[in-house]
Amino acid sequence: MSDDADLFEASLMLLAGTTQLHHVPAGGRGRDAWSVVGACADGRLQAEFETEPAAARFTDVMHAAPEATCRTGRRVAGIRRRYETFVVDIGGAEPSTVIDRLHDAWTRNAGLLLDDRSADGADRAAARQRAAVVWRSALLTAAPKVSATGLRLRTRDRSSARLLVRSAQVLGVASKVRTASGFQCIHVEGRGVLTLLATVRAIPGPVG
Repeated sequence: MSDDADLFEASLMLLAGTTQLHHVPAGGRGRDAWSVVGACADGRLQAEFETEPAAARFTDVMHAAPEATCRTGRRVAGIRRRYETFVVDIGGAEPSTVIDRLHDAWTRNAGLLLDDRSADGADRAAARQRAAVVWRSALLTAAPKVSATGLRLRTRDRSSARLLVRSAQVLGVASKVRTASGFQCIHVEGRGVLTLLATVRAIPGPVG
């Protein structure tokens, strides 16, 4: 894929990973989702993921931001139930420089997807690729649940939920979204799940 597509994927994963790290309901009333990015008290830029493949994919697509370096470590948390997460420290440049580059990529590519004209004409192929990237990043970072009733995942960020629903639409798949306990819950039913997974697997890179 192009560096721009990789930057977009990195921006989606950074947004998801930073929201996870700070356990903040990003995108809520009066709050921009990007306001939690880079909010570590010691000034470091980090992203936290539940799985090693997600951390590895984030590190891989960050090559599109050559000024940044990534180092992955493991963190064990929990009291009654211990669990492991994977924290990526992003260095090599000022956090604001990296955040600005990824935020620009997010704004540019999300705008392409959310434009109703993107499903037609010359932008169609680019929009479908970006839509598949949106869903791949979500499948890696949002702990999706697949059952007989379909595929479900949730996000704290309203803008990410909006992108997921629109991206499914661009890929020809119907989805539903509802709010529950502060999360945006997205549900894809029936054959839409197979269509979605097949489309995502057709682009280079891993799928959760």
